[in-house]
Amino acid sequence: MKENLIETLKNMRMAEPHHLEELIHAFIPKSFEKGLLLSTPEYSFPVLYYIEKGLARGYFDSGDNQHTAWILEEGFILPSAGYFHDADSIEYISFLEHSTGYALNLNKADELGRENPVVYRILLEIYEQGLHQSKERELMLRITHAADRYLYFMQSHPKLVHLPIHNILASLLNIQAKYLYKIKQYYRRK
Repeated sequence: MKENLIETLKNMRMAEPHHLEELIHAFIPKSFEKGLLLSTPEYSFPVLYYIEKGLARGYFDSGDNQHTAWILEEGFILPSAGYFHDADSIEYISFLEHSTGYALNLNKADELGRENPVVYRILLEIYEQGLHQSKERELMLRITHAADRYLYFMQSHPKLVHLPIHNILASLLNIQAKYLYKIKQYYRRK
């Protein structure tokens, strides 16, 4: 239990094995049912999640449309509302399939960090990784041609391209679903 989480934390640049034990124990096992809304603009908690196995999605709602911001099979989900600053959430987080993982209450992490500053450094590294992933998605969306965006995503996330989430993938890539279907067909034939 917690093997993936432990390995992920151990591989962090700031992690020192003798300082990780308390932090690892602070992560509480969680199960997330398909369709569960983990966070909404009206309802979010100061919690850092780690998804060990499953499929989660972050998106924005603009009336009739949902705009997918990210899709994740494994890794950290940062809180959608501000913890360190007082920002409201603008993001919805939901699960596309039954998923398992862990939750770390940031108030508990703050307590641990006051006793052991390495915890703050690890949290900073997790947030930094999230920022880097966000920049990679922004870079992808700046690729002009839809087929090139698809190829870029396919190289970065080969497993996600083949999941049965066509409309969500189209939203993430900012490609109309019918054109994404044509692009997928073209590259399957090659």
